[in-house]
Amino acid sequence: MSAATLTSTTNELVRFLLARFDEDDVLLKRCARPGAAATTPFPVERLRSEALARRRVLGALQQLLVLRDQPSEKPVRDGAVQALRALAAPYSDHIGFRAEWRTSPRP
Repeated sequence: MSAATLTSTTNELVRFLLARFDEDDVLLKRCARPGAAATTPFPVERLRSEALARRRVLGALQQLLVLRDQPSEKPVRDGAVQALRALAAPYSDHIGFRAEWRTSPRP
């Protein structure tokens, strides 16, 4: 896969993740409404904190992806892409999820 294709695919993966995070935020806001807490079987505040943490991790990974093209930086960028794919794994049943975003199993 060429560097341009990888960059395009990675940008699409970031957009996919941000869209899923936005959808999750909408659901969490619904669950946080007055009266909803009684029917919500999970800790909404912790999930909202996790959602914010995911966004921060995504931002940090994006910064790693824009490193210069030095050979020593390739492993850092590759690791960032693998981390993005791991963040996307819970959404693998979404219609917009692409097969190339699956994380490769480690030997």
